[in-house]
Amino acid sequence: MRKTKLLLFIALLCMAGATKAVETTDKWGISELTVEPGSSNIYSFTVRLEGSLMYTAYQMDIYLPEELTLANGENDEQVEIAADSEIYPYDEYLFNKYGIKEPLHTISYNTLGDFIRIIGKELENNTSLKDVSGDLFKVYVKASPYLKPGDVEIAIKDVYLTTSAAVQYEPADYVSTSIKASTTSTLTLKVSGDYKFGTCSLPFDYTLPTDGSLEAYTSSSATDDALLLTKADKIEAYTPYILYSEAGFSATISGEVDATKYPTDGIVKSGYLAGTVVQTELTEATSYVMQNQGSGVKFHQVDPASPFVLAAGKCYVELPEGANASALRIGATTGIASSELTTQNSQLIYNLLGQRVEKMQPGHIYMVNGRKVIVE
Repeated sequence: MRKTKLLLFIALLCMAGATKAVETTDKWGISELTVEPGSSNIYSFTVRLEGSLMYTAYQMDIYLPEELTLANGENDEQVEIAADSEIYPYDEYLFNKYGIKEPLHTISYNTLGDFIRIIGKELENNTSLKDVSGDLFKVYVKASPYLKPGDVEIAIKDVYLTTSAAVQYEPADYVSTSIKASTTSTLTLKVSGDYKFGTCSLPFDYTLPTDGSLEAYTSSSATDDALLLTKADKIEAYTPYILYSEAGFSATISGEVDATKYPTDGIVKSGYLAGTVVQTELTEATSYVMQNQGSGVKFHQVDPASPFVLAAGKCYVELPEGANASALRIGATTGIASSELTTQNSQLIYNLLGQRVEKMQPGHIYMVNGRKVIVE
């Protein structure tokens, strides 16, 4: 098994002498598999040829959904020849002397853009496969917590096969995949104890801890420089939230995913907050991403000249067109702030000793008009 970046060179070897591809009704199939989104398990599916000719080599591109990523298998390979496959010829000397079936063919693979290019070839003698049909190779994957339950589309495209006569064939179709994702999803929900803030957009409902160790907020309004937040009683599936934890929070949680709520464009919105279900590139100046750039955790404006890639399961702020703010403080009226709060004269501010103060300072807790305010 070899992983190499010289795939274009190998592709030329595979297709040497071939001219215009001849269309064939031969097909490719994928073995049955059910994955659990967010599980630590490494899964594998097998790609099978249902053919009619004795091919010598093959090439194809496999497109995985963003929520299904390559993983290292038992032999630290992400793609390898199927161990029990009978379609490959093997080294007869090794078999006769040691009983070892070492395939003469090798597999090369690499990720090119949004697909995996896979090439199978016997390099020395251009030896044909042993049979017209059979298992060719395994692909090892892990499933993101945000993988949509139900049928998982794995596209096989640009398939080419060659025979010893240097004729190139191109299948007209492939067998539909039978890979499925279960409705149970597992993920780690975490807020840093240093920053105290985080964001999330979960694929399932989650009941907040009763001890107050984690709080969740939505936002439907904002001032020129601050988000106005509303405290939530629980976290609902496919809804964006700002999280707060005074001492930090980390827990592995699971839940049942309702596939009918899955957003078709990968983005969920509520008020000024937008949540990601897949990794998303933000390119608009109306988008603001939570960051700590040295003055506390705030939502900082995205620079269109330098797009920001936001991971799945996070959220960002989307302001109306024409809004102009370089950064947004968090929680001007809810008792949560990421930097010093500027207050109006009508507000009554007291420290925990009951003494009235005119201005709040970072790192202290105050009572403002009867509400507790934590200033970061």
